[in-house]
Amino acid sequence: MILFNSPLIRLDYSPATDILVADLSASYEFYALEVQEALSTIAKYIRHYDVKKLLMDSRKRIIQIDNERYTAIMAEYIQELESTRLQKLARLHTGNSDRESLARTMQEQVVTAFEMKTFTDLEHALTWLKAK
Repeated sequence: MILFNSPLIRLDYSPATDILVADLSASYEFYALEVQEALSTIAKYIRHYDVKKLLMDSRKRIIQIDNERYTAIMAEYIQELESTRLQKLARLHTGNSDRESLARTMQEQVVTAFEMKTFTDLEHALTWLKAK
């Protein structure tokens, strides 16, 4: 079921699998305030629906933010997610070396309350999310 749909983000939730798919993959340039708004929306819906599994797809998204600011935004987002009951976060590989490096850093140093993995294709990500 579609929970939220805008030009920036689409949130599709499956109660049967408890997976929220956050699709940020439309070809659109993202600026700092839009990134913060989109991530805040995702966290709000995770909290409201008590989501345990999240799939983030932002493969085509163009980020127009310097790395320092983007790092701060992502650290804040991870902290917000850690205050929910999220158990697994699967993300799809973007192909952008800076974003992938940041994701690895967040996964290794910041994420503590849930599992986070990066995948190159949607099917493997969904399989991992559905596994016990």
